[in-house]
Amino acid sequence: MLVELPTAATPVVVAHKAARPAWPRRLLDAATPVLYLLPALAGLVLWVYKPLIQTFQYSFYKWDLLPTNPRVFVGWSNYHRVLTLPQLWSALRTTGIYIVGMLVLAVLVPLVLAVLTQQVGPRARSVYRTLVFVPVLVAPVVAATMWSFMLAPNGGIVGQVLSWFGVGQVNWLQEPGTARLSIVLISGWKLVGVSLLVVSAGLAAISSDYYEAAEIDGATRWQTFREVTVPLLSPTLLFLVMTSVLLSSQIVFPLLNSLTQGGPAGATTDIYYFLYQYGFSSFDVGLASAAAVLFFILFGLVALGCVKLLDRFSFYDN
Repeated sequence: MLVELPTAATPVVVAHKAARPAWPRRLLDAATPVLYLLPALAGLVLWVYKPLIQTFQYSFYKWDLLPTNPRVFVGWSNYHRVLTLPQLWSALRTTGIYIVGMLVLAVLVPLVLAVLTQQVGPRARSVYRTLVFVPVLVAPVVAATMWSFMLAPNGGIVGQVLSWFGVGQVNWLQEPGTARLSIVLISGWKLVGVSLLVVSAGLAAISSDYYEAAEIDGATRWQTFREVTVPLLSPTLLFLVMTSVLLSSQIVFPLLNSLTQGGPAGATTDIYYFLYQYGFSSFDVGLASAAAVLFFILFGLVALGCVKLLDRFSFYDN
């Protein structure tokens, strides 16, 4: 019997089949990322999704939060009641005023301050930014108490300063127009520091090559700001716009609760304080839940629109 031995001209190919790990090992590898995310997912389900589902359920019932009283199913009548309340449209109008005020004080003012502080030395720039940031560290209730004394019609420091310019006594927190203006200004006073740091970080990320090229081309400061700074800063500015629109009502709520309690005559009541009054003051849980569901849908659409604007108008130099 002849056996043909391999030679140099006929190489030997040995195939090795890769051993697959056992299924417990594969399952453990797949479960590892989920285990790392499990604490965050549990908190998200417990504190976000579960209350959302419960709010949707309560919107179809009439209930006063007392465990001894049964819930009565009323169907869609709570939604009809919400949409026919005159206080709802007044609260939405006041919310719009707060949003416009926040856009000015949390976007435009920090942009101007950040550009101006860029013109000074590093030490002075740090001092200015620190002074503007200090109000952020003040608790909302403390800020409300402090401003209630400063805005007092008799003896308040604001009234005393305005009297030097011939302005008479103003009852800031008891007149509808001045009460809304006071809430907007105090909220902006607390927010402008954070927005200033965000805009300053965005300015620091812009390469100096663009400014050198603009200077060589003979561009003025205004042209450089309009054609270079603003386009390259657009992601930061649009982010501030989105947060101001979506979070303005939550930001002003502690001030409303401490300074005006929604008054005078509901002039400062926004949609969040509207929910608070019906849910925890009037104990009309069904009405408050129906309003919360409608506001959730509304702000979800607004958030979607803001994200679309962010994707559409943001400009990145890379």
